[in-house]
Amino acid sequence: MLYDREYMREPASHRARASVALLWILAGCFVVQSALWIYGRVDLAGPLGLSRGGIAQGRVWQFLSYQFLHAVPLPFHVLGNCLGLYFFGRSVEEALGTRRFLAFYFGGGFVGGLFFLGLDFAARRLGSPGVVGASAGVMALAAAFCRLYPDRELSLFVYFFPVNLRARTLLWILGGVSALGALLPWDSVAHAAHLGGLVVGYLGIGALEPDGWWSRWQESRRSRPMRPAGPGRRETRVVPETPGAFVSSEVDPILDKIAAQGMHSLTDGERRILESARRKIAGR
Repeated sequence: MLYDREYMREPASHRARASVALLWILAGCFVVQSALWIYGRVDLAGPLGLSRGGIAQGRVWQFLSYQFLHAVPLPFHVLGNCLGLYFFGRSVEEALGTRRFLAFYFGGGFVGGLFFLGLDFAARRLGSPGVVGASAGVMALAAAFCRLYPDRELSLFVYFFPVNLRARTLLWILGGVSALGALLPWDSVAHAAHLGGLVVGYLGIGALEPDGWWSRWQESRRSRPMRPAGPGRRETRVVPETPGAFVSSEVDPILDKIAAQGMHSLTDGERRILESARRKIAGR
């Protein structure tokens, strides 16, 4: 687990603001999209949905705009994505912070779009209608959640029958269905986009873990030599090696900041330092 959720939990007054905001935005976009379709027969999926033809014409904004549109006028498509965003997105935002949450969400949507276009091109599906929906971003959040909390028990309803399974099992199921659907399409669902989102969530959490490449790169930056202080002199940032020195120089100022301003005031870098201190104290 990247962060111990009980240890790093924000105060009770904190809310997963970005997750809630995205829910309202998706709902608002669906209402506008449906109204334009019902009363004016205006289909926003044409200019704003993601398609090979649109990208070939230079409409690169479709990589972003398609993530805010859904099938209309029936609400099942947007409702499913909003439920996924609600259940997975809040936990991911609480664990990783708003900035990383948004990076996973929109990064999953972008890479999912690339997967969809790549498969569309490889299969030579000329004139395909394109894709709309927030599913790729939601899948990235689902994969991130399953890697953060692999042993969390989840209850799903399959044809109104409750099924209990662990998060790691759900991740395998989502990956298998998405990969199979991308290779052998049997419906109109953009399984390739789902697969791209899952890849972002899975690899992204792996990169952020203490032994991941992103964490190692940031650790190397912290120990990188600083700019020369003068002619012939070069100052070097020293990273404390002993637990006591690490706590006194790195952790104590953060604890003072928590006491003065609260847990919500911490930056992502300070959260990583706390996590590193927790692992050192635990003997990892």
